[in-house]
Amino acid sequence: MIRLLHIVSSALMFGVGVGALWFMLTTVRSGNPAAIAVITRNAVRAEWFIAAPVALIQPTTGYLLMLQLRYPLHSAWFAAVATLYIGAGMCWVYLVKAELRLRELAAAHAAGHPAAHEPASAMPPEFHALMRRWLRLALASFAGVLAIFCLMVFRPGL
Repeated sequence: MIRLLHIVSSALMFGVGVGALWFMLTTVRSGNPAAIAVITRNAVRAEWFIAAPVALIQPTTGYLLMLQLRYPLHSAWFAAVATLYIGAGMCWVYLVKAELRLRELAAAHAAGHPAAHEPASAMPPEFHALMRRWLRLALASFAGVLAIFCLMVFRPGL
């Protein structure tokens, strides 16, 4: 049961991230301020209601699995997994912080610009700069999670 919870929670964590990335990028490219406001609001909700609880479940189930499978806690493999998880998690925390500000900027802009098809460049410059930062953090977090998946599947050094 622990293994199932660990696998499902990792799938949820990755799926929320991929979904947020896809919808944020495609909606920002659409240039529709109202849609951008809705998507940023929903991305923040997904982070808090799905990704955050799963991010807490992952290390707990991982630790229990290590005990169950008798993997050494002092191995290089575990050090690599823990380092990547902490790094990806730190990127995610700053990503959510950026998402909160993107949500505020998009909502304020949409309230002041009700036209549905304004060009994306009509968003304030701070939005675009923050969106680029958000994208870099998202890609760094994904790279960390993908590296963890590789360590989980191939278990080098165990």
